[in-house]
Formats: sequence, C-alpha cells, structure tokens
Amino acid sequence: MNKRALVYLGLASATLAGAYLYIQTTQSTPSVPDTGQGDAAQALQSLSIVDGKLTTGSFHIQVPKGQRIQFLVYSNETDSLIVQGLDARIPLPGNETTLITLKANTAGTHTIELDLAGTTIGAIEVLAN
Repeated sequence: MNKRALVYLGLASATLAGAYLYIQTTQSTPSVPDTGQGDAAQALQSLSIVDGKLTTGSFHIQVPKGQRIQFLVYSNETDSLIVQGLDARIPLPGNETTLITLKANTAGTHTIELDLAGTTIGAIEVLAN
C-alpha cells in the first residue's frame, strides 16, 4: 500500500472511533433505570399522539409522592408536553418517540397538555405519603 492509502485508512478509522465515542457519550437515558428507595417497579407506558390528539383515549397514572415517573410519547408533529404543577415542559420532536422522566414531588392532580395543540391528554395524580 502506498502512503496516501494508509493515511486515508487511518483517517477513516479515527473518524469511526470518534463517532462511536460521541454516540456513547450523548446517550441521555441509562440502559438500567436508577431506582431509588420507594420507587415502585412499573412497566413503561407508551402514548401515541397524532395530529395533536391522543390515539388511545386518555392517560391517567397514580404515583406516591417522591416517585420517578417515566413514559414514552410518540408525536407525529413537533410540540411540547406540559405537566401543570410539576413545572415540566418537554419538547416533542415530530415523528419521534421521546422518553419522559419526571419526579412526582408535589401532591395533587397534575394535567398533561400539549402546548401548541392546546389539548389535554391526561393527568398524573401524586398521592401524599
């Protein structure tokens, strides 16, 4: 092999290694969820939003205060998910599934709304201890 081919091979290898490291460091969700004391094991619920409306009716979940809440949301349009009372505004990119993670730190019933669509899609009920 000539030197030019070796240089190209080295650059390609370095680029692939750099891309791999970049992907590994930008993953925002751990492969094993961190469950603290008092967190109950729960299946990850999935919601689908098409044209600003929840396709499965409504979403309602009850959790004790202090528990972490996680669910998946797919939206075919770009919007934001707002959870009143928990001070959460999560961007929802169009045609993507987003992992929503919240801490249930305020007791009460908190509505879940879509910002741009103006639709209420459900509620999170945080039970006092």
